[in-house]
Amino acid sequence: MILSDIKLRKQGQLHVLECLLNKERLYFETSHIVLIDEKELIYDAFVIAVIPLMIEKKESLIVKGLMDATLQKQLNEIVIPKLLAIHQITLNLTINCSKTSINHKLQNNSIATGISCGVDSFATIKSFKEYSKKLDYLTFFNAGSHGAYDTQNSKINYKHRLLNATRASQELGGREMIKVETNAHSFLSGRFKSAHSFLNLSCAFATLGLLNHYHYASAYSLRQSSEQSGDTSNFDHIILPQLFASYFSTQSTLGNMNRVERVGYISTFKTSHKYLDVCTNSMIASLLKKQNCTSCEKCMRTAATLDILGVFNKYHEVFCLDTYRKNKRIYLSRLLTGKNSIHDEELLELYREKKQIKMSYYLNGHFMRIKAGVKKLIKRN
Repeated sequence: MILSDIKLRKQGQLHVLECLLNKERLYFETSHIVLIDEKELIYDAFVIAVIPLMIEKKESLIVKGLMDATLQKQLNEIVIPKLLAIHQITLNLTINCSKTSINHKLQNNSIATGISCGVDSFATIKSFKEYSKKLDYLTFFNAGSHGAYDTQNSKINYKHRLLNATRASQELGGREMIKVETNAHSFLSGRFKSAHSFLNLSCAFATLGLLNHYHYASAYSLRQSSEQSGDTSNFDHIILPQLFASYFSTQSTLGNMNRVERVGYISTFKTSHKYLDVCTNSMIASLLKKQNCTSCEKCMRTAATLDILGVFNKYHEVFCLDTYRKNKRIYLSRLLTGKNSIHDEELLELYREKKQIKMSYYLNGHFMRIKAGVKKLIKRN
């Protein structure tokens, strides 16, 4: 794979940083940027963005231009070898560039984190406020988490979530919110969760040094981390501290809390009561005039967690309480059929501890398993 022909141009209020990836346009559109010397544009953001593609295609990368020397060293000596081991790839993949530099001149010591308004996002922001830690910027990225590239549904999701994040940001003291969009995920054939950490961090790099320390809200705790492929959240706490440049460092947050604990943590954070957004179907949520549809898997898991913690009513502005109560029995019964995620198992464990799993849930779950088994037999025949 080859990155070449880097350019920076202004498009209305946005800065467009673009290059060619194997002669196809790869771009970042950002609301904020630091421009030291247009003749010395660095490819670092593009390199981070295509790391998942390198793994997917099992190809090395050639950069026809400038890279940060520290970043290149970290990627070639630590990050790429670790990713190859995780994905059980025996090839030796490398990143080679025509020029490197140490970019201390880009060092502003600015600190940022994302404001997706999800559980992990709000827990990270609350930790900054709780411990009076410096936080200069909030970010909102469009790197694939809102749906397939350039579809009507992804545009609806993005608009719905951006408006909510903007309002939450204003309530949190009006810190500048940096918005970045990219088409990097359109080059991947795999699922977004297998690449999201790198895609989102590439957006932070695309500010060309405006952001120097980025706190990435990881989905799992340290004790839940693993070197298992399929979801970069599995190894955020392992990989991200090693992904740094001379002007940029990153770290995963909330390593001491699992998802259930984080939900409890943000339940006393008033901003979350009005702006919590965990929904995967903003179209339905918009029709309900709520931030969350209260029927998708993520909505139900979060609502059920808030419910068992006794704080669900605090979130009446963002969830439809009637919809949740109607779906609760079926949702919990389905969890009892097995094949659950780490977060699902956390929730089930909490319900068992509090002895809140009714016999009807078990019976319904048993019926669901039988029904699924019958369907499989019919398909075989």
